[in-house]
Amino acid sequence: MASAEAGADTPPTMMLNDEDAAFRDEVRAFLDRALTPDLRAAGRRCSGIFSDYPDGIRWHRRLAERGWSVPHWPVAHGGTGWTPMQHYLFASELAAADAPPLAPMGTHMVGPVIVAFGTPEQQQRWLPGIRSGDDYWAQGYSEPQAGSDLASLQCKAVREGDGADAVYVVNGSKIWNTHAHHANRMFLLVRTAHTGKPQAGISFLCLDLGLPGVTVRPIRSISGDHELNQVFFDDVRVPVSGLIGEENQGWRIAKYLLEHERGGAWSPGLRARLRRLRSALDAAFPTRDAGASHGAADAGGAGIDAVAGTAGMVDDGHREEHRELLLRLADLACQVDAVQALELRALAAQQRGEPAGVRPSIGKLLGSETRQRITELGLDIAAHHAHLRLPMEDAADPLLPVPESSLFAMSAYLNDRAASIYAGTSEVQRNIVAGALLAGTSAASAAASAFPLDETQALLRDSLSRFLADHFDVESRARLLDRAEREPPLWSAFARQLGLLGAGFAESQGGYGGGLRDQLIVLETLGGHLAAEPYLSASVLVGRLLDRAPGPLARALLGRLIEGESLPALATIEPDSRHDVADVRATLVEDGEAVGNEAGAPDRSPDTSARGWRLTGRKSVVHNAPWASEFIVLARDPSSSRPDGLSLVVVDAMAPGITRRIVRTVDGGWAAELHFDAVRVAPDRRLGARGEALALLAPALDAATLGLCAEACGVLARLLADTVTYAHDRHQFGQPIAGFQVVQHRLADMFIALEQLRAMTAWAAQLVEASEAPAAERERAVSSAKVCAARACRLIGQGAVQLHGGMGMTEELAIGHFFRRATMLEQRFGPVSHHLRRAAHAD
Repeated sequence: MASAEAGADTPPTMMLNDEDAAFRDEVRAFLDRALTPDLRAAGRRCSGIFSDYPDGIRWHRRLAERGWSVPHWPVAHGGTGWTPMQHYLFASELAAADAPPLAPMGTHMVGPVIVAFGTPEQQQRWLPGIRSGDDYWAQGYSEPQAGSDLASLQCKAVREGDGADAVYVVNGSKIWNTHAHHANRMFLLVRTAHTGKPQAGISFLCLDLGLPGVTVRPIRSISGDHELNQVFFDDVRVPVSGLIGEENQGWRIAKYLLEHERGGAWSPGLRARLRRLRSALDAAFPTRDAGASHGAADAGGAGIDAVAGTAGMVDDGHREEHRELLLRLADLACQVDAVQALELRALAAQQRGEPAGVRPSIGKLLGSETRQRITELGLDIAAHHAHLRLPMEDAADPLLPVPESSLFAMSAYLNDRAASIYAGTSEVQRNIVAGALLAGTSAASAAASAFPLDETQALLRDSLSRFLADHFDVESRARLLDRAEREPPLWSAFARQLGLLGAGFAESQGGYGGGLRDQLIVLETLGGHLAAEPYLSASVLVGRLLDRAPGPLARALLGRLIEGESLPALATIEPDSRHDVADVRATLVEDGEAVGNEAGAPDRSPDTSARGWRLTGRKSVVHNAPWASEFIVLARDPSSSRPDGLSLVVVDAMAPGITRRIVRTVDGGWAAELHFDAVRVAPDRRLGARGEALALLAPALDAATLGLCAEACGVLARLLADTVTYAHDRHQFGQPIAGFQVVQHRLADMFIALEQLRAMTAWAAQLVEASEAPAAERERAVSSAKVCAARACRLIGQGAVQLHGGMGMTEELAIGHFFRRATMLEQRFGPVSHHLRRAAHAD
């Protein structure tokens, strides 16, 4: 499914089979017919959790006519039998079409409960009305003194009478009852016993809100809207047939309901919000012809301003603010990408029959907090217009118009303060995640992999893990690196004993028929042992470059690399180029005398009289340069400042004119600063043609960036696992520090960051390997993954040091070594700021 145009608001390509693609098209066709302009307007203007009652119920009934109002229910009760992916596609298409979001109290909360726990009579009584929209339900959970602590609720129900005439007499109140003033039915938790554990005395009751003794009091929210209510029960007599399940079984049923409430997909709605933000940003900043100003020469500024889809450039007085807002929009797009990647990962797990575990809590936490960040940006875009309280229908006054998006911004911001409160606060979700992590459950394991593994890949990972455990712990790594003069540790073993160097290449190239995913699995495993170099720099970065480059030179170099006979190093970055690979000052000048092929060079050209070049310039922080057999250097024709003047040339590492200053890196590895002084380059030592260098480099750099993300998964998993163990073992104030909630919440955030990185890395790898995915989407996916990796490296690395206390500041423990590597990974191939700019341009 390829989008027509990649953008921050556009869902990246998902690999769909023919059946899912046909289903998506069927949904789109239905929405084109069924969604009237006024319904779409209602969807766009919905700033709360779901649409106002009149619009929502009208859309619900239209879906019911099509048989799609309760697609997630069992087929026997009116469901569709769709696959998890089809449910996700349905939600995505609804959001993309601006369909009004529907109230979930009947369809997604009490409906599944009645299906799972209700009697046949109860199912027959209530399910048809939910399905058709004839009945509208409210939820009765929270109480003024209970909030998220449902075990402390006090609204009581006392049973009177026997048999068919028995009733529960309900007294008390419920609060924050959304749309209770529209509802005709309510489900609520009531206390039916006071003995034993508080949870053991709760029951689940359904009732008609028209019963005597029910009073609904409106509560105005901080946005000025009337969505919330408090409902009072004064001797309300509820027939005993309203009891779902058994008496005092309500806690179990409530937990089941919460899983359904928290388990929905957030990313479709978040991406729809991003689309509206993009439009609001375009409207908020006036533009003019880019050529009319001296500022048009600022290519960087014009480029990023063009991201917003403007016809020209933003006025000079506002350009910096506009650029900042664009980068924040790109940042949010990266965050939504990560939420979507986690949801797709959860879908795959669901299809494999795995238990949900803590995934619903992670989804609810990330979805609600990302939604709040989106509304914060909307408020900043709206500026002073957000101060106005005006019906949106009046925004388009012909004489005094006000941007509708600005009115929406304040309402959405105020309403979405509740997003991190309802369905369990963010603090409660962190408690759940931390509890599972500290208990070591498989659903919250720091040792899980980012990738689903087939039998061959699992065997590769397991054999590599055993080898590293036997030969390469932190202490032995330091010793081996200290004396690694001619060859890096394990390089020969990787080539000959383990066969890792051919894992990602076709058999025709001398590999084992694998691809990029195999290399990422290797790197994730190597990361957990600090053994990723030189595999990342040589096998992935240089290997993918040579695999793509045409000609006999590339084939020969790749063959030698796979056999472990050579270790080429890529030299692209220069002292002043920051992370811009295209900012190249090293030059290739045509040689004034004939240049023959270098002795021993593979695939030598028979034309020894052809002129070559002289290479002059500097390259900085060239990883693995001390061990390199060849340097692959990016240089330019000095007569051209354009990308078509760049070339990649291969230079023997021992060639005359090369000055190499060998330096250690902070993680214990090796790199070098290089200076080339008129180094002679033979004419057959260029990879590809003049001007093809960036086209060859870009996919290799993307692959290596994903390789770095995979390595980070291994590095950070080790940091987190060690920190969890330490939190159990370290005692302060008479108890393990794992017992302190502030520690638990920090561990939860660390684990969630790791899970985001795992999901985003696997998803981006799928896009990069998919030939049908547009190039702009692949670039944005890689940058989203790198943003995710950089932030996870900082959050988990700093958290590990902090929670280890003073010991975390020493080299006595492994975490110091892993923290240093994580800090290097955060910066390599571009930090967060670089990839946000790249993601903005990709849009």
